[in-house]
Amino acid sequence: MDFLMQKAQQEFGFSDREISLIRYSLLSICYDISKIILFSAFFCITGKFIPFLFALIPFLFLRSKNGGVHFKTYLGCVAFSFVYLYLSVNILPVYVRLPLWCVYLILLLCAVINYAVGPTSLNRKKEKDAEYIRRTRIQTLALTAMIAVLIIVMSAVSSQNNHSMITFWTLVLHTLQMAITPKLKEVKYREELG
Repeated sequence: MDFLMQKAQQEFGFSDREISLIRYSLLSICYDISKIILFSAFFCITGKFIPFLFALIPFLFLRSKNGGVHFKTYLGCVAFSFVYLYLSVNILPVYVRLPLWCVYLILLLCAVINYAVGPTSLNRKKEKDAEYIRRTRIQTLALTAMIAVLIIVMSAVSSQNNHSMITFWTLVLHTLQMAITPKLKEVKYREELG
C-alpha cells in the first residue's frame, strides 16, 4: 500500500496530509468490507443470513449517518458490532416480545433520541458546524421515520413477522448506543485531561 500511496503522491501531487487521509479512508473501507464478509459468513453458516440482512441494512445506514460508539482497535469494533447484530437477530426478537403499541411508542422515542443526540462519536474530531449538525439530524430523523414505517408495515402484514422485530431491535440498540455516547465521550475527555 505504501508503494501505491507514494506513486499517487508523485503522480497527482498530493500533500502528506492528503495521502494520510486517503490511506485512512482505504483502510476504513477494507475493514468495513472485511467485517461484513465475516458477519455474512457467520449468519449464513447458522442459517440466519436473511434475518441478518434485516439488521445489517438499517445498521449500516444509521451508523453512517448518525455515528455511534467507535473503538481504537479493529478487534474491539468487530466484537462490538458482532454482539450488536447477534442480539438484534438471535436474542432480542426471540426472547423479548412487546405489544405493538409499545413498539410504536419505543419507535417514537428512538426518533426523538436519535434526533436530539446525533450525530456523535467518541472520537475527538474537529467540531462540526451548526448547519452540518442540523442537516444530519433532519436526515437521521427521516431515516429513523422510514425504518419505523417499514417496521409498522411489516408488522401489519403479519403479527408473526420476525424480520420487523429484528429491524426494530437494531434501531433500539443503535439508539441506546447513541444515548450513552455523550456520557462515554465525557468520561474519555476527563481521562485524557488526567
